[in-house]
Amino acid sequence: MGGEDEMAKPDGEKRPRRAPAMPVLLGALAGLALCGLGYLALNLFTGRQPDAQPTIRAICSDLTARRYDHLYTLLTPALQAQGSEAQFVASQQELDALLGPVKACAPGPLSTSGSTTTIPFSLTRAGSIQPASAQVALAVSADTWRISAYTGAF
Repeated sequence: MGGEDEMAKPDGEKRPRRAPAMPVLLGALAGLALCGLGYLALNLFTGRQPDAQPTIRAICSDLTARRYDHLYTLLTPALQAQGSEAQFVASQQELDALLGPVKACAPGPLSTSGSTTTIPFSLTRAGSIQPASAQVALAVSADTWRISAYTGAF
């Protein structure tokens, strides 16, 4: 008979021996596994932004319950550096004295650009027929959304 790489055909001709399929199959499986690991790594380790809704609900809840000390904790460190908690609480209480306390709070549609989300709020204060509007900007800080700026009747 012939060499090891050849096999005899029944009619006496020789044909080349097939290469084993197992290494090719293992290589393909290893390639697929690497692609899967790469996909998982990209999805797990890319900084996905947290949901802004809990912060938005907390803002409305704190305003209507007049929990201004808790509302202060939702400010970014940069805003907190502009004044103490006592000053912030006093300014919110002054707004309540001038305009009436917030009785209803309704957030509007979110507008997200990069790492900042802006939300319009409609605030109904006691003694007022027309709701006042406020604009709040949120930024991600320590894996949670925090108030980075606000304007209007907030």
